[in-house]
Amino acid sequence: MKRFYQTLWAVGLSLSLAAPVGAQQRVEYFWDEDPGVGLGTVLKSFTGAEATATAQLDVSTFTPGIHRLGLRVLNGEHFSSTCYRSFFVPAPEETVTRIEYAWDNIPAPGKGTALTFTPGTTVELTRQLSVSGLSEGIHTLYLQARSVSHPSSVYERVFYVPPTAHRVEAVEYFFDTDPGVGRGTRMAATLTGDELAMAFELPTGTLSEGIHHLGLRTLTDGTWSETKYRQFLVRTQVENYVTRFEYFWNTDPGYGQGHYVDITPGKEVTLDFEADMTDLPEGTHALGLRAQSGSRGWSTTSWVTGIEFEGWDNLQEYLNSLEDTEDTYAGGTYTRQYRNTDWQPLYVPFSLRYSDWADRFEVARINAFYQYDDDEDGVVDRQVLEAIKVTARNGDLRPNHPYLIRARWKDRYSFTPDASRTAAEQIQSVSCSTVEARYTFTGTYTPLTGMKSADIYRLRGGSLSVPETDEEVLPPFRWYLTIDDLGNQLQPSASEVKLQVLDFGDPTSVGDPMSADPMENADCYDLSGRRMADGQMKKKGIYIINHKKVFVK
Repeated sequence: MKRFYQTLWAVGLSLSLAAPVGAQQRVEYFWDEDPGVGLGTVLKSFTGAEATATAQLDVSTFTPGIHRLGLRVLNGEHFSSTCYRSFFVPAPEETVTRIEYAWDNIPAPGKGTALTFTPGTTVELTRQLSVSGLSEGIHTLYLQARSVSHPSSVYERVFYVPPTAHRVEAVEYFFDTDPGVGRGTRMAATLTGDELAMAFELPTGTLSEGIHHLGLRTLTDGTWSETKYRQFLVRTQVENYVTRFEYFWNTDPGYGQGHYVDITPGKEVTLDFEADMTDLPEGTHALGLRAQSGSRGWSTTSWVTGIEFEGWDNLQEYLNSLEDTEDTYAGGTYTRQYRNTDWQPLYVPFSLRYSDWADRFEVARINAFYQYDDDEDGVVDRQVLEAIKVTARNGDLRPNHPYLIRARWKDRYSFTPDASRTAAEQIQSVSCSTVEARYTFTGTYTPLTGMKSADIYRLRGGSLSVPETDEEVLPPFRWYLTIDDLGNQLQPSASEVKLQVLDFGDPTSVGDPMSADPMENADCYDLSGRRMADGQMKKKGIYIINHKKVFVK
């Protein structure tokens, strides 16, 4: 049973209304509607100048909702003004006995599809509802709960049913004369999303010289498409293939006498080889390159000049310098031995001001990733990590954050920040994503091994790559990279990520005039602040160029 507590103090009534001896003094109340002065329910009668009334008023029979209590005092012959107090009577808890749902139209009570659950005053449901019978497009789910006596309000949620994936059953082609639908030469094919992507070579050896027509059509979900035609030319002339490739140092030994490079013969050949430098002395050298075609002989020789070789002793010293493992952080002082002037990762638990490092180092912050599908085969051919040099304008470095650092001179350097700029050694990961992959930078304060088995990329010699063995050690106070495929348009390939560090310097003005073509000789950024690589500026979208928004149609 619900009770209402009210304390009434009749202080000061005797000052404004003098009660004759033996006069009536009482407190009366009523609910919601005033029955009239003097006709309320007596809460308490009293004598004297003041009184305190405390009572529990029964509201158990009241309907749920807002109600009003009225109170007034009789002091002899006069009643006080009426004092009102509003309060809310909640509805009693009821047991949920049915939950039902329907698609697109609110069902009549009891006509929806019932869900199974355990009845109770509070019900939590987790269900997967099948939409297999719904058509493609926008739909609405209606959901309602009921007790023995009351329905709840109707809950609704709008959602979208995507189109059913199509199944390509066959692709067929023919030359010149259509043999009839379903009677061409069939090929294997797969459907990617709603588009059919194919790369194939067709046998044209039996075709005569001259113009021919190729017909193509697909069988999808049991129905043949329209026939697409392409015109092409057949020539009897045989294409020349590259069959051999060779190189040599400095002096031409004669055609066919250079160092042989193993290649796959073809009309186009991509070279990736390590030139033999075993007998080269220290100094400047020239590299000669040429290819041979089976029917046309050797090409002219191409030369790459100005190749500096410092000798095997210096080369071995440089290779050893890549293992820069001497790092200490004791007594608030961090020390690193820089054995080369290459870019290295930096990840330390304290902030650095521009004045701390500007005279001895260059520092860059990570800006964006770019992926390039050069041959448009759906596989990423190149991945580039872009960083931007930090300038005096934004030269303070944050703790527990990935940066790139390069010493101006090989030496041993130390930083000793004050206590106010030191943070806890708490590892924080930073992500930099494209639509195809997520690139995550994670710091380490202890030496790290086992990187190959985890596909962890580390920076070395101007690029990031997975170590060849698990024995390789990543020194402390550095970061490493992991790449997660998001399963979208392109497939990340790449065992290597190239590093590109840009130097924009401090801006001299905010309103530099736009050139006639805003895409020419301008730094271009997307709306997330990432600098766009060459070629990406021509795509449709909104960009920031010379501090202004530019819309490319």
